[in-house]
Amino acid sequence: MAERTFVELLPPHPLRAGYDRSLTSGSLADDFQRRLEPDRFNPAYFTSLIERLKEALAKTPGDDQLRWQLAFLLLQNNANLTSVQQAATLLTGNAHPAAPRLQELVTGIQERASSPRPGRRVRRVNWSINNRCPMACQGCYNPFVTDQITLPQALAITDKLAAHGVTDLVIAGGDPLLWPHIFDVIDHATASGIKVALDTTGYTLTAATLERLRPLASLRLPLDGVTPAVQRAFRRSQDRNLVTALKQSLVLCDESGFHKVRVHTVASAANVHELPAIAQEVMSHPSVAQWVIFQWWGRRATADTARHLAVTAADIRAAVAPLRAAHPDREIVLAETSDRELLNWMIQSSGQVVTFASGPQEEFILGNLLTDSVEDILVHPILDFDAMARGIPVTPNSSPVTC
Repeated sequence: MAERTFVELLPPHPLRAGYDRSLTSGSLADDFQRRLEPDRFNPAYFTSLIERLKEALAKTPGDDQLRWQLAFLLLQNNANLTSVQQAATLLTGNAHPAAPRLQELVTGIQERASSPRPGRRVRRVNWSINNRCPMACQGCYNPFVTDQITLPQALAITDKLAAHGVTDLVIAGGDPLLWPHIFDVIDHATASGIKVALDTTGYTLTAATLERLRPLASLRLPLDGVTPAVQRAFRRSQDRNLVTALKQSLVLCDESGFHKVRVHTVASAANVHELPAIAQEVMSHPSVAQWVIFQWWGRRATADTARHLAVTAADIRAAVAPLRAAHPDREIVLAETSDRELLNWMIQSSGQVVTFASGPQEEFILGNLLTDSVEDILVHPILDFDAMARGIPVTPNSSPVTC
């Protein structure tokens, strides 16, 4: 296998290029737009910003932008039902152009709260266990944070998940295979009876690594194009031979008899025309048990990036239908953005738990498993258990997980 070149990095904040650079550094408006940066996306920063917004609103109570900003932060900062009601009040009659979208979220939260789900459980969990990655994808959905848990902390979190009854665990990053302790966590989780899937870029895969990964229910590898230009339209990497590297990973799985691979393809305007060629490549590998095509989700992308990559669900459906007909014996899953809102219960590399909606910057902090129990976090009013139940199981060709 050819040598692979990559750089381990904390991916840059995806919204950085879209900042309003006319704002004064350190101003309330500038600090609000920078609140999702990895060193700021935490309750301490949000709480401080909330207090500053309240002080500003006391001076200009009719300012719709301040009211919208405060409503947004109240929802994002470990909200309870009181916070949700406060946000609803701030959004009533609000003329800010983004207020209707936030009001739509609040209405959904209040409707779910009025009909609480009995026996609140979470069966499928995503864990961004490592905050370093060899790629910086366009519009990456992951709200990275700077803190990185230790192995003892990771094992303690795993024990909490197992005790609660989590059955499906997706370990991702960044790239989890760049974290030195990843095999210990996988072994501990599988020994606890949890089915584990691993999302990786595939850069560090070797035959020895695959042998260590035998306990996995599935291994996920990305492939978004069969030519470098198309692949790089979404996956940004220091490796100019990115497509070759990804194909080599699939070949390695074939040769090792590791037939539990799930290929992830992010379908965008840049590659929807190449889906038939990608299908030909994917289906040529006996190791691939499942192919999942995700509609590009520009939650954290700049407006310019969205103009280049956004694609409608209808266009993807039209492209996928003949591929399914041509390969009736292979599992091809289409994940549209409308199905992914509030779906994920994601643990970050700091132990913080978040979920996210479909709109820009809509990341919601729910708690932290270093200090909270799973049950404590599950009372969060923003959680949508019906959405969470739509998560694709970690084991290919299996029934959806019931939350």
